[in-house]
This record gives sequence, C-alpha cells and structure tokens, in this order.
Amino acid sequence: MRITCDRCGYEGEGEEFRHIGNVMCCGSLIFRECPSCQNPVVCDRQDIRADAEETAREASRQVELALASGDTARARELLKELSFLNQCLNLDAVNEYIRERKREIRRMERAAAQ
Repeated sequence: MRITCDRCGYEGEGEEFRHIGNVMCCGSLIFRECPSCQNPVVCDRQDIRADAEETAREASRQVELALASGDTARARELLKELSFLNQCLNLDAVNEYIRERKREIRRMERAAAQ
C-alpha cells in the first residue's frame, strides 16, 4: 500500500513508514511516521496488514531461494526485513520461521567453514 505524508508529500510503501502506535485504544486507525519529515500519518491498519502479509510471503520465498543457492548473507538480510515486517503482523508462525531459518544459516556457515 502506498502512503503519502500530508505534511511534506513524501510517498512510499507502507513498510517505509515506521509504526508509532494506535490512534485510539480500539479501532483500525494507526499512526505511522513519515521517513522524510517524521510527521505522524494516520493509516488504516487493515490495508497495511494485507500489504505486509503479501510482502512477508514474498520475503520468505526470497529467503528460500537465497538458501537454495547458498547465499547466507542475502538470507540474513531478508530475514531481518521479515522480522521488521512481523512487528506489524505479530505472527508466532513468522517468528518460528525466522528462528528456524537462522539456525539453518548457522549450520550452513559452520559446514562451509570446515
């Protein structure tokens, strides 16, 4: 989902705008911080969540490709992005996936060092 800052006009993907908090104690409106001017921007959580879920699925596909080709550095980078995305999604399954892949990376790196 594209977000536009109402102060400076910066337009970017939802993941670029850091999550600040909820607008109210309940409801789907949240504050995101503009990466350009740090202005709080009001967004709908449901729209952002759908985009974050799709981005997480694509990141996990890219992790698998990186691991299959032995590119552990790229896999680590992608897992870091996936971890950041999961701050919004807060899914235990994604946390477990990240932990498992990090273990796999360590095993691959140890095997390569021998």
